[in-house]
Amino acid sequence: MSTRTNPTLHSIGVVSRRTGLKPDVIRAWERRYKAIEPRRSETNRRFYDDEDVARLLLLRKATLAGRQIGQVSHLSTEELRELVEGDEAAIARAPRGAGTVLDAPEDGPLEACLSAVENLDGQALQLHLERGVIELTFPKLLEQVIEPLLVAVGTMWQDGDLRIAHEHLASSVVRGVLHSQMSNYVPPTNAPSIIVATPARQVHEMGALIVAAVAAMEGWRVVYLGADLPADEIAAAARLKGVEIVALSLVYPVDDPKLNGELTRLRRLLGETLPILVGGVAAQSYQPTLNQLSCRFVGSLGRFREELRRHRVGSVESRGRGSKTVE
Repeated sequence: MSTRTNPTLHSIGVVSRRTGLKPDVIRAWERRYKAIEPRRSETNRRFYDDEDVARLLLLRKATLAGRQIGQVSHLSTEELRELVEGDEAAIARAPRGAGTVLDAPEDGPLEACLSAVENLDGQALQLHLERGVIELTFPKLLEQVIEPLLVAVGTMWQDGDLRIAHEHLASSVVRGVLHSQMSNYVPPTNAPSIIVATPARQVHEMGALIVAAVAAMEGWRVVYLGADLPADEIAAAARLKGVEIVALSLVYPVDDPKLNGELTRLRRLLGETLPILVGGVAAQSYQPTLNQLSCRFVGSLGRFREELRRHRVGSVESRGRGSKTVE
C-alpha cells in the first residue's frame, strides 16, 4: 500500500490528535476489542482512513458517557452513532448537577500499563499492576491485564511500534510481580505436583510463568523450570518429583524444525499416560505433533484451570498411576 499519494490515510499520531485518544488506547481498542482495522504499509505501519477516525470519535463519546468499550466495540458505526445521539440527548435532559462527563475516557488497567511500557516507566507499571491485584484480585489481573499486556507488547514490538527495551522492561516488571504473588500461595502437604517449563529453544518464559502462577493459585505444588529445557531435563525432573502433569508453554519460534523431535522424545521419556498440557501463542503451529503424542492443547488460562481441576477430581489411584508412568 502506498501512503505517500493517499492524503486520506492518517498515521496514528494524527488520529490521536483528531480523536483525543492516546496511541496506546487506540492500539488496545484495536487488538483487544477489534474496534477498528487499520491498513498497513509495506513496512507494517498502521494507517487509518476518515471512517476509522469517525468511528473512534464515536467510541470515545460512548466511553465518555460512561459505557465500557467492551460493550460497544462490536456495534456498527451506524449503531454507535444512534447510541451516542441517544446518550447526548439524555445528558442534555438531565438536571444540572446530576453529574458531569469526564473530559477524557479513564484509562483501564490494561491501557494504563501499556502507557507505562511505552514511556519506559517501570515504576508506574509496577504500581498499576500492584493496584490491579487489590482492585481486580490476582486471578482476574492475570487474565484481564497481564496476559493481554504481554501479547500486546509482543505484537507492538514485532510491528516496530516498540523497541526491545520496552519488551524487556515489561517482562522484568511482570516477572517480579508474578514471583511476589506466587509466594503467597502455599500448597497443602498432600498437593499434587506439576512441572512448568518451555522446551529447548523456546526462550520466552513469560507464558510459562503465568501458567505456574495459575497452578499455584489452584493449590498445586509447582516445579518451575523456566525456559529452554531439553526433553531429557524435563523428564528427569518429572521422575525426581513424581509429578502428575507436565505443562509446556510454546511462544516463539513458531516454526522450529527440531521442536517436534523434542516433544516426541519427551513423550517417550515420560510414558504414554502422564498428561502433557501445552499452550501458548505458538502451540497451534505444532498441533499435528501434539495430537499424535496425545498432548492436550489448552488455548486459554480458563481451559488450563479446568484441566487442573478435572485432574484433581481423579482418585488417589489415578494419581499413583500418573507418577509411575515416568520411565
